Amino acid sequence: MAIAQGAPTYSGSGFIYGISEDGTQPPTALLSDIKVKGFRAGRGVTGGCGQTAWDTHWKVIKGYYSKAKEMGVPMQILVSDDYQYSCTLPGAGGDWTTFTTFMGQLIDNVKANGMTGPDVRWELWNEADYSGFWTGTQAQWLDTWSHAYQQIRAAIPGAIIEGPSLASGAGGSWMNAFLDYCKTNNVMPDYITWHEAGGGGDPVGDVATINRALSTRGITGVKGFDLNEYGSSSEQNPGHSAWFLARFDRAGIEGMRSNWAGGSQFFSNMGDLVAANWQPDSQYWIYKRYADQTGSRTSVTAGTQVDAVAYQDACAAKSIIVVGNKGGVTGAVNVVLKNIPGWLQTGGSTKVLLEKMPTGNAALNAPMVVTNAAATVTCNAMTVTIDWATAADGYVVTLSPP
Repeated sequence: MAIAQGAPTYSGSGFIYGISEDGTQPPTALLSDIKVKGFRAGRGVTGGCGQTAWDTHWKVIKGYYSKAKEMGVPMQILVSDDYQYSCTLPGAGGDWTTFTTFMGQLIDNVKANGMTGPDVRWELWNEADYSGFWTGTQAQWLDTWSHAYQQIRAAIPGAIIEGPSLASGAGGSWMNAFLDYCKTNNVMPDYITWHEAGGGGDPVGDVATINRALSTRGITGVKGFDLNEYGSSSEQNPGHSAWFLARFDRAGIEGMRSNWAGGSQFFSNMGDLVAANWQPDSQYWIYKRYADQTGSRTSVTAGTQVDAVAYQDACAAKSIIVVGNKGGVTGAVNVVLKNIPGWLQTGGSTKVLLEKMPTGNAALNAPMVVTNAAATVTCNAMTVTIDWATAADGYVVTLSPP
């Protein structure tokens, strides 16, 4: 705790879709309390092609943008979700008319609604390396990227464009082909994006991978990275969610939780952070404690399966530590605290609040207080032991003067 490393960014507090189609629900406080960093959307519950479907999709884009603007966060327009994957493949048979017309209509609506600033990010295609979202060749996808990119740049020169949002992550043949193509054709996105929806991913390792890929190619000028879908359905539990937040903080990149709901629930679950009627579940409370962190980042040495994101704030006389589990550890886990500052102590002791966020939609039972008592500090150090019976549970340690 003697090492301060910067202010909190709450960079992992995002999710795709998850709020109502018109952007009016949930109550704003439910979003602001977890410091949501952005929204990503492009379609409504109704799919298909044609003007009726497009009108529905545009209402969603407009509604989500309104909520994003209210909260002062960016909105990602997911162009391919708006276009729809069952429609004519862009450039099929060498004919770009349908896609160019669609892009023109989308751009015109965006301009007419004042959505041309940096608070809008254009995400051109979702997971082209997955057959459910792209049925053409890799070369056809890259041509589609170029057509959409150039049409947007011509109409809105300062537009923020991001991609490629690949299912295969930060490395692999599709990402390598994309970077080579973008460099050669001068269509590099402002933000590089990828997904970790298949399970087992790590934002820290991903950043190292993508930085090597950019450095090898001499690519500069990228504004940042956005892991805009993270967490398989099996990883969406309090323990793994807390681990992801720690890794995003360590990696210094943005992240958005995957949304595995179907139908109307796709627009009402905040990436599995709430149950029916916007009732917070146990994962929500992990994000709430993450959002409660203020002051300066505290140095954390991670375990192989356990990591934590910790901040301390002398003005608030509080230190909040969110502890996560990738899923491979049960039993006793020691959180060893060193160099505890004097402002957290009185008479050689500090107050320890240990909270457990149980797995599942235990909305009314989370958080559960495990310990709330003064503890002895010896040589400005102490150990808090977590009895991790279930790896999917998440824990939060809060220190304050007794």
